[in-house]
Amino acid sequence: MSLDTVALVQFDPTVGPADDGTLERLCDRIRETAAEADPDLIVFPELATTGYSIFDRIDACAEPIPGPTTRAVGEAAAGTDVHVLFGMAVRDEAGVRNSAVWIDRSGAVRARYDKRNCWGEERSAFVPGDDGLVLQCEGRTLGVQICYDLNFPEQSVAFAREEVDAIINISAWSIPMAGDWNRLLPARAIENGAYVLGCNRAGVEGALEFYGRSTAYEPDGSIAGRLDSDPGVLVHRLSNETLEAERKRNPMRRDRRDDRPTIERFVLDAGER
Repeated sequence: MSLDTVALVQFDPTVGPADDGTLERLCDRIRETAAEADPDLIVFPELATTGYSIFDRIDACAEPIPGPTTRAVGEAAAGTDVHVLFGMAVRDEAGVRNSAVWIDRSGAVRARYDKRNCWGEERSAFVPGDDGLVLQCEGRTLGVQICYDLNFPEQSVAFAREEVDAIINISAWSIPMAGDWNRLLPARAIENGAYVLGCNRAGVEGALEFYGRSTAYEPDGSIAGRLDSDPGVLVHRLSNETLEAERKRNPMRRDRRDDRPTIERFVLDAGER
């Protein structure tokens, strides 16, 4: 078995605890997407079970693992024989995390990534994670990140050292930051010689309007598929031939130096010529 086909679900959750109907809709979407596209992996955005603007009700929205959300998603994953990656607020011994959770084809929670780089108001609600996440799954090496992590090239460098086949970014990216979404995702693809799959939110929460435009980028940074701003599903197939061709065209993996450069700093006085 090989992990080749990925479905990005551009989802529009309601704001509040997952049992307000959002979790049921998410599980229905897993079953519908599995029936229509037969993917190996289904991906949902950041904080897909609760909505993004939960900072004033974080205690009511966060759940432990295992918990009601992971059990429900696990049942849907097992019933359709797919892997599922989705965002949720996780409560653990350190506090509340903004997490990406991987549930495998059997319905078991296999991995979790806690967002390292918290944006704005997130810093008052979530405890940041320390470690990155790279998964080996069915012949693929996959790097997982959440939204604002995209802005920090050191994480891309870490993925490059792990020689990932794809980076999956789950996001709640808003319209004012649209240009960054369009520029950073393909840059990360080129830096890694890997697919980059950006799964973003749809919809509006008060004054916050999400950009959508979930996009699959080829390893050379070109767009393979893109949604508009409405809820929808983007299906993309990962190709070994495409990966090999890009790594031959641009041999960064062969040429990359793993040592850190020493920076020489010079201060030039204004009067020097």
